This record gives sequence, C-alpha cells and structure tokens, in this order.
Amino acid sequence: MTLAAGTLRHAEEPHEAGGWLRPALLISLALAAIGGAAWGIGAAIDNYRDSIALRGLDGKPSPVSLTIAGEKLTVPANMIRFRSDRRGGELDRLSLLLHWPTLEGFSEDVADDFKDTSTDAPLIYVTVSPRVTELDSTDRLASVYEQFFEGPVVPGPAGLVGRRMKADSPYDGEIVYFDPRGTAPFVARCLAEATREIPSTCMREINFGRGLTLLYRFNRTRLENGSRLDAGLYALADSFLFSPH
Repeated sequence: MTLAAGTLRHAEEPHEAGGWLRPALLISLALAAIGGAAWGIGAAIDNYRDSIALRGLDGKPSPVSLTIAGEKLTVPANMIRFRSDRRGGELDRLSLLLHWPTLEGFSEDVADDFKDTSTDAPLIYVTVSPRVTELDSTDRLASVYEQFFEGPVVPGPAGLVGRRMKADSPYDGEIVYFDPRGTAPFVARCLAEATREIPSTCMREINFGRGLTLLYRFNRTRLENGSRLDAGLYALADSFLFSPH
C-alpha cells in the first residue's frame, strides 16, 4: 500500500485526516491539497524528495503575520515552506518545513539538509489548518483506532507499542504506535511497510489555540524521539499564537 494527500480510498470518521491510496493513484495525487483536514499521512514522495524545499530564503527568521480561521499567528519566514505564504495575510492553511532536531527553519548552516533528497533527511513536515474536529491523534486511540486493531502487539522504540490495523478498515496498510503509559499518550499513525519509493512515514495531529490543528509528518525512524518531538512542536505551536505583548 502507498499513501498520499489526496482523494481518500476510504472515508474515515467525520473530518478524520488521512487515508491510503492505491499505487496507481499515488503518482498523480501525491501532495494534492484537498478541502478540510483530509490530508494523507505521508505525501511522502514529494515531501521527502523536494530537492529545493524552501526557495528564495536567506535564513532570516523575519516574523510573518498571518491569520488562519480567524486566529492571528506570527511565524518566522524561514520556517514557511512556500514563497506565496511568506507574504502573510489570510490563509486557508500553512505549510512549514523544520529541521530536526532543532525544530528551527532554514539557515545557511543547514542548507544541505533542506536539499537532502534521501528518505531519512532530517526534516519535519508540518501543516497548520483550521480545526474540524476536537479529536486529535491521542483522542482517537480509544475512540476510533482501537476498534480496528488486529494481531499481536508490535514492540516499538522508546517504550512505544504498535498495533496493525485491519485490512478491511479505512486504515489498511497502517500501524498505530502509541505509549501505553499515562492518560494522554503519544499516538501516531504510520505506514506499516516501507518501499524503495516511499519511506515509512508517520503522522500525528495536535490541537492548539482556539481552533487550529497542527499535523506533522516524519520518518518512522524518529519514533524513538516521539516525546521530544511532540513536546517541541506543542511549544512551537504555542509560540506562533499572536500576543499583543
């Protein structure tokens, strides 16, 4: 199975993000933006192989003022992936590209990493969009994902466990990794198997602000840093929120 941001093969619960596509559709639909919050887990090929990920940047983190769903944000320009979005103003959604492990934007010091076309490039892909459901990835573990688990527990890195999803479910070809400890665990959906063309990509959604969702995509090898990645992105999202002071 492969995945992309585009038309869903199966409908998920209302406003759920993601969905797998047949390989024949991937070439034409990868990275195609669709309405609402229906984004595929990976958008993997183009995301990981965009040879010039941030065009026209000089590495300056100049603040860009923008608004999404009526919520004012201030975001450093060198984090914003697309040139047109760096003008700010009213946006439907915002795409960011961050360096790992710093979670900072483009700079000349790490320019080679931002041009890295390999599947393990140290980059995190982020989309900020209007919130269409109060259920983030953590909330969906018990309310949605658990009903589709099958097979034994799959040991994961850093104390995480994985559960494969039923083949006849909307999550065919996926595995959900989560922390079995605590009441608000880290939860991420991942491509169960990698191929030569598609890296094993994971996706997690977190809610922030009054009505925004931050979806981030990353290579599955970074699951071992899941708690650090999550804490960093929560803090980063909060830093974007406009403050008159």
